[in-house]
This record gives sequence, structure tokens and C-alpha cells, in this order.
Amino acid sequence: MKVYAVIVIYNGLKWIDKCLGSLLSSQTGVELIVIDNGSTDGSIDKIEKDYAQSVRFIKSGANLGFGKANNIGMQIALEEGADYVFLLNQDAWVEPDTIGKLVDVAGRNNRYGIVSPVHLNGSYSGLDYNFSLNITPEKCPGFYSDTFVGKHADIYPLEFVNAAAWLMSRACLQKTGLFNPAFFFYGEDNNYLQRVKFYGFGIGITPACTICHDREQRKGKLNFKSLKLKERTQSLIILLNINSSFPRAILSFMKERLSGIFRSIFKKEVRMAGYHFGEIVFLLTHGRMLSRNRQAYSRPFA
Repeated sequence: MKVYAVIVIYNGLKWIDKCLGSLLSSQTGVELIVIDNGSTDGSIDKIEKDYAQSVRFIKSGANLGFGKANNIGMQIALEEGADYVFLLNQDAWVEPDTIGKLVDVAGRNNRYGIVSPVHLNGSYSGLDYNFSLNITPEKCPGFYSDTFVGKHADIYPLEFVNAAAWLMSRACLQKTGLFNPAFFFYGEDNNYLQRVKFYGFGIGITPACTICHDREQRKGKLNFKSLKLKERTQSLIILLNINSSFPRAILSFMKERLSGIFRSIFKKEVRMAGYHFGEIVFLLTHGRMLSRNRQAYSRPFA
């Protein structure tokens, strides 16, 4: 059984020891591939000094974004015959038994292309907040109820779990492929899971094991640039969803954008109305590119 772990680092010095240290302490042996995305905080020196003999270290020399950087490691793992690829965020860490239990659950439930553990916060005091939003009774039937009465299934299906900790099967990777480079940062996991569903694989979480994701105290700044990126990401998530025909995706997109324009005008949020209008212009000017992208990912990767 060959298991590869892929970790993308970008100015993640404060988490390197916890993240990489936890993987090196795993009871299940893993081949570690670390891709640095152009760090400037000393992360590169730290890895070269303390982990040179333990990991395969690739320096991209620039910030490629989450998806493109992970693609480097995922491609290597596939070419070298990996049975499973485990993606782990730089600000997350595993328990010694996490990967082994994930592999066991995935092996017993091979229709699932992606299996993720329970995501705790960085202080072990509760669930990671964003993770908790995706395991409500509506989104992940049975999980909360079973937890309350002290019984658990092997795996619980759901539509979305973020890519902070994914165990991906080889069969899923060979069909679904790599991350779509149209997404730079955020949204790439939404798009990937849409494609996993398109190719007939399940997405699930298992209560058998946990990871910690240390992000509770960090809040992004909602400035002009980040708002534009958020709106573009949302547009791409809708327009590149290959589970819907392109005309149907466009209809869904237009409904959302037009309602956004009217809502923003009613609230006298002129800039927000401009964002929504700008996304309609994006569709009109990039429709062919979006269509080609959809066609490319509607074909099996290998």
C-alpha cells in the first residue's frame, strides 16, 4: 500500500513542525511531498535545515495558488503508483493513527473517492467552525444524531468537506484528475468535489479519526481585492459545474447576479452592484474559455 501526503507551504513557518512532525510520526508510513509556494518567512530555510532527509521538497519559486501547487505533488504520486494521496493543509496536523484509519475506512468503502476525518480546531476544544457548517443534519444526515446517542457508522456521505484533509483514492484521481487551475485560491475544492460527483464517486467523512485545523483566530480582510476574488470564485463554482449543462449553469448564474444587482441597488450598495455587473461582463467576454474548460474536465483524466 503506497500512501503519499502532499503539503503546500506558503509562509507557514509557525506550523511546519506540527504539520510535518505529525506526518512523520504517523503509524502508517507515507511518502511526503512538500511544495513551497514562494514563502518569504523562513519556511524554505526551515524545511531545508530540519526536514531535508525526510521529505521531498519542491520550490515553485512563486505563489502558484493552492490548486496548482497541489497538482505538482498529486501528479508525482500518480506517476509513482500511489494507492492513496492525502492532502493536508500547512496549518493542520494529524494524530498518529489518522492516516491508517482513513485508509482502512476507504478500503472498506471503495465507492468513496474522498474520505476526510473529523476536523477539530487548533486547541482541541471543539470542531473546526467551518467544518461544523458542513455536517448539519441537512448536509450530513445521521452524523449529529449518531454522535449524540453514542453510535457511529463507518462513513457519512455529504456534498462538501474542505480540502484541509482529504484522502483521495487512486481510482478517483485517475477519473477526476487534478485541481482546475481556473481557481487560484478558494473554490478549487468545491469544483473538485463537483467533478468527483460527476464521475460517480462518493464524498464522505469518518468519525474514526481526527485532524486539527488551526485557523479559528484568523479573519481575512474584506477589501476591494478580496471581494472581487470572492465574487469571481463564486461565478466559477457555478459556471464550471459540469453536473449541470452549460446553458443551465448560465441560467443559474444570471439569476444570482441579477438578484444581486437589484438587492445591492435597493440597499444603496453601489460598489456591490458593480461587482455583480462585472461578473456578467466576465461571462460575456470569457464564455468560450469557460465552455472549453468544462469540456476538458468532462473527460476522464486517465
